[in-house]
Parts: sequence; C-alpha cells; structure tokens
Amino acid sequence: MTDTYDTQTGIEMLYRNVNLHSVAFDSEVVDLFNQASDELELAPISDHIDYGLDFVIPDYYKQLDVRLHVHKALCQKYPEPTREQTQRVDDELGMFEARNLFPVLQMLIYIVDTMKRNNIVWGVGRGSSVASYCLYLLDVHRIDSIKYGLDIEEFLR
Repeated sequence: MTDTYDTQTGIEMLYRNVNLHSVAFDSEVVDLFNQASDELELAPISDHIDYGLDFVIPDYYKQLDVRLHVHKALCQKYPEPTREQTQRVDDELGMFEARNLFPVLQMLIYIVDTMKRNNIVWGVGRGSSVASYCLYLLDVHRIDSIKYGLDIEEFLR
C-alpha cells in the first residue's frame, strides 16, 4: 500500500508547491483541507488515488465477482462461518470497494491461482497485509487476522 500523509507533511508540501492530487492523506486531513479549500482558492483533494487498475490478467479474473468469490472462500474454510467472520468479510469488502480496490483483489486471486496451479510456494505473510481477513481467505497470506485480533485499519489506512 501507499503511504498516507499527516497534516504537517501536507502543509510542508503546500509550502513547496507540490501538486496534492497524486498524494494520499489520512481521511481526517482530507476533510479538513477540503473544508478550507474554497477559502484558500485551492482545488479539493481526494482521500484515494486512482492507480490505473487495468491489469493485464485473463478476462475471467477481470469479470470475477469479488464479493461472491470471497464469500465462497469463507465457506470453504469454514463451512459454518460465525457472525463475526461474515461481518468482518462484509466490512472489509466495503472498504476495498470504497477505495476502488476490487481490481487489485481480482489480480491477487489470479496470482494465487497461478501459483497454486504451478506448485509455486509463497510466504506466510508479512507487513500490514496480514491485518486483512479477506486476503487470508484468498490465500494471499496464512495469518487469520480475526484469531490474532488484527485491525483491518492497519492495512487500509
């Protein structure tokens, strides 16, 4: 994931006349800036960046219903998922969708499927990605974030 910046860093960037349209800030910073943008005669900024998510992957994966796929993965791992598991999946998918990251999930599903098909071994998981329960269900990593009490906000800040 890309870094997000705080208020002080944003102020420094403004002083240096940096174009803020390609910079990701914490949502609170974005809200504060946008409230004052008219008065400052500046264009409002967004709390997310469009990374151009048109990946070169097979059409099957580009058309894949991510929500359905993740829910199927949940039921395969846990034939009778708990309310907590189902709620976590729905919450995370809402966050991924709000950030326009379903194409990233489609790409990751393709990569994992390709690695499985070719008997390629990948790591257990590292960094903030292990906070995502959906990525666990998709076998991107092997850390059950619910079991270890990891907050999705650690990944999707």
